[in-house]
Amino acid sequence: MKLLTMLLLASGLLFAYQKGDRVDPEILKKMELQSGKIYVIDFFASWCSSCKTEMPLLIKAGHAIASDKSELIGVDVDKDHDKGVAFQKELAIDFRVINDNDNSIIQAFDPLGMPSLYVVKDGKVLDLLYGAHDGIDQLIIDEIHELSQ
Repeated sequence: MKLLTMLLLASGLLFAYQKGDRVDPEILKKMELQSGKIYVIDFFASWCSSCKTEMPLLIKAGHAIASDKSELIGVDVDKDHDKGVAFQKELAIDFRVINDNDNSIIQAFDPLGMPSLYVVKDGKVLDLLYGAHDGIDQLIIDEIHELSQ
């Protein structure tokens, strides 16, 4: 059973973007990612309780990193557009959000869990983080500061 679990996890890693991978150019275009800018991309949904808990910290980080060189972007993967927008309003999300109702963006990234956070620059995945983390705001701020040096 352990071997089967390991094989399933490993096969998932074959498809999920990993550190160093290049993001599909069509996805970059759809997300309107510019070259030379560092993007922190957070995948979330209204059904994800960890996402709801983590969002105030992400909003704080988004304010701290927002510049012409870096940006936080949310990707709401709720299939029901109205439910996703209501969730965004409830949490007062004030950074750019892409509503991925057809799940085309999340399918391309294929994260192993939710919430999922990717750092991307010039179409390349520089870092990623799965699941909720205490102090995610400071982790993001520190990472962007380090990458901006």
